[in-house]
Amino acid sequence: MSERDTTRRRFLQMSGATVAASALGAGSAAAETASWESVKSPVDVTLYDVEKTARNSFAVGGSGIVVERTDEGWKKVVGGGPTGNGNSLFGADVTDDGKRLWFVGSSGAIGEYDVETGNLESHSAPNDATNNFNDVAVTGNAGAANVYVAGDSGNVFYSFENGASGTWNYVTVGQGAGIRAIDFFGARKGHLVNGNGKVFYTGDGTTWNRIGIADADVSLYGIDSDATDDVWVVGGSGVVYHYTPDAEGTPKWFRTKVGKPGLRDVEIESGDGYAVGNSGAVFDRANGEWTRDATPAGYNLRAVVEQENNDIAVGGSGTIYETNPDASADPGSGGGGQDGDAGRIARASTETSGSKSLTFTLENVGDQSVSIDQFALETDVQVETISRSGAEVELAGDAVGTADSTDGFPVDGTLRALDTSAVYDPGTTGQADFGLYDGGNVALTVEPVQDRPSGSYLSATLVYGDGTQETFHFKVTNVNS
Repeated sequence: MSERDTTRRRFLQMSGATVAASALGAGSAAAETASWESVKSPVDVTLYDVEKTARNSFAVGGSGIVVERTDEGWKKVVGGGPTGNGNSLFGADVTDDGKRLWFVGSSGAIGEYDVETGNLESHSAPNDATNNFNDVAVTGNAGAANVYVAGDSGNVFYSFENGASGTWNYVTVGQGAGIRAIDFFGARKGHLVNGNGKVFYTGDGTTWNRIGIADADVSLYGIDSDATDDVWVVGGSGVVYHYTPDAEGTPKWFRTKVGKPGLRDVEIESGDGYAVGNSGAVFDRANGEWTRDATPAGYNLRAVVEQENNDIAVGGSGTIYETNPDASADPGSGGGGQDGDAGRIARASTETSGSKSLTFTLENVGDQSVSIDQFALETDVQVETISRSGAEVELAGDAVGTADSTDGFPVDGTLRALDTSAVYDPGTTGQADFGLYDGGNVALTVEPVQDRPSGSYLSATLVYGDGTQETFHFKVTNVNS
């Protein structure tokens, strides 16, 4: 028997998801259809992928946004991607135990999100690669996963040590054509599809061999790898390809045109499932037949996930469709990975070059208002004070917080009170501006990082109204005096 999927499908099986199996070609029974409803989305950017985890369902999309389906509806839990720079996220996958959500996107963005604590760790730019990553597949449990990242360069970056620094390698597949989707059914066994309409297979996670599709007459976008000889691929003009044994037991590609709209994603389990695509198209496969489900509107759909009690499709302009919006969900993961207000505030974007003042955007991803009462700046480069006319520190939230001093504020890590507290209401953003370094005589080129670098760093600490505090770290890459 072929080895089954050990990534998202194994997790679905563990969580109790079941669908009726059907024999190849069976069509005597009428195909079942699902009823889809539009639900309120907290964002208006395109959502490119959706996954089921051990806690809730998550979707990823433009501007580095990650949203979670909670007991109070969908909520944004990440606002700027793994680096805080707002790079769009195009693909996601979940570990076998459902505890970590991995996502990838533009400019080399790679993130690992703990769905239980809300902690986000960046693995971005492996081997300094900053091209666009379109999809990711992970196998194994949280903290011990094999990670496969595929993108526009035609390279698959892989780490067999949970994406740890220094453990990444890469292989070029298909003469460098951009890879559109990748999926694994075993720890190191899976398939990918590229922009040249070709499908490749690996049995060891490092070497890839082409298995088709000969004479594919449409562009291919989505792939579902269920076994060595059980692969589903979707593409333009409503075409679905299935790689499966023929009557003599030889695996071949079988082509089916299910409709007119171009398709972007496919999710099949034991022969049943969905393909989704342009113009709100959802094609439902049951009992060996494809039928088109009715959907509320015509937004382009990018991804679908099949679950026990509630299937979900996502797409353009923050579109979220569900088959059972009343299905239960757990409380949210909390976003920031910390308790209280510190878990509600996230760094959304950062000014990263030629800056004489540290400036970045804060976002309240929680469901309660947050006030900021104190601040501190610390660095190991030659910066002594921040100062300018007017407020040296300004946190522009729903209520603007400021601090002013005639002599400026020393950059020494000491906490100081704001003259007026800043307030950020749920779902709002605001710029944090910490004044001019040494009166504007010093410019620092910085990039956001999760942990404080061993050298050449700048850190901004904020103390919130509930007494929790948070430090945002930056690596200083250049100093101009």
